[in-house]
Amino acid sequence: MEMKCIKLEDGLEYMVLDEIDSETNTYVYLSNIEDPEDFCIRKVENDKNEELLVGLDSNEEFDKALLLYSEKNQ
Repeated sequence: MEMKCIKLEDGLEYMVLDEIDSETNTYVYLSNIEDPEDFCIRKVENDKNEELLVGLDSNEEFDKALLLYSEKNQ
């Protein structure tokens, strides 16, 4: 199985654990390759035909994205 990795704005490399589409967004779940306890969630935003990973807008959005992940990966 091939592992997809992404370098974020902090300069660290993260492994993509999952991608989940909701009604309004696509969420990407990431784990730091060097520190697996460093977990983060980003969402995909389209800008001029380019997909960008951006931070979530609020704690409520984080909770929603985390619920989607836990429901899918019970």
